[in-house]
Amino acid sequence: MTGEKPRDRESYVRGLFSSIAERYDLFNIIASFGFDRGWRRFAAAKTALPSGGSALDICAGTGDLAIAVGRRLDPGRVVATDFCEEMLEVGRSKVSGTPQERLIEFAWADVMDLPYDDEAFDAVTVGFGIRNVADIPKGLAEVHRVLRPGGRFVCLEFSRPVWRPFRALYRFYLFRVVPLIGRVVTGNYQGFRYLASSIADFPDQERLRRMMLAAGFARVDFYNLTGGIVAVHVGVK
Repeated sequence: MTGEKPRDRESYVRGLFSSIAERYDLFNIIASFGFDRGWRRFAAAKTALPSGGSALDICAGTGDLAIAVGRRLDPGRVVATDFCEEMLEVGRSKVSGTPQERLIEFAWADVMDLPYDDEAFDAVTVGFGIRNVADIPKGLAEVHRVLRPGGRFVCLEFSRPVWRPFRALYRFYLFRVVPLIGRVVTGNYQGFRYLASSIADFPDQERLRRMMLAAGFARVDFYNLTGGIVAVHVGVK
């Protein structure tokens, strides 16, 4: 994907997730050894949503983070958006027939041009999706725009392990093992090679913090989970 134009990347990412949507949740559980559920619960708690609040989950995929956020709302409202309709369909099926079906709305949207008014949400969340946005600063600016003053943007994303000796082992797992799991679970090896590269190339904890500050957030803190394999950044507008 080196040297690609942003829109070429956008098309590639949409096609990739369309092709693996039905098996994506199973891959996540296996590849993360089940840690992904705890990571999402931690991120959902950091939204600090008020009773009856509203949340927007961008790059929502199959809706796991939106569902985790929804469990913290009484009654509230969660809008889960993604630009891959196949992923959204899986999300809709997961909440169908459950109490959260009336709480969570799944809608197609591009994070770089969100179809919502200024200051529309008490919180905005994203889980393992911001690194695939073609223009991350533009996406962060859109998040800031739709967030109410005092609201929180909670970003859960793969990051850089803090213990240096662990980084080499993690990189081996990322580039050698994860694509093999992807091939077994979804039949797509090269797609997961791309996803491994997107993780390795993504800004580390401090650089992402600075990017969020540059987007207008008044304060940004981050929390390393599982030794920094993932980090949760919390930006306050």
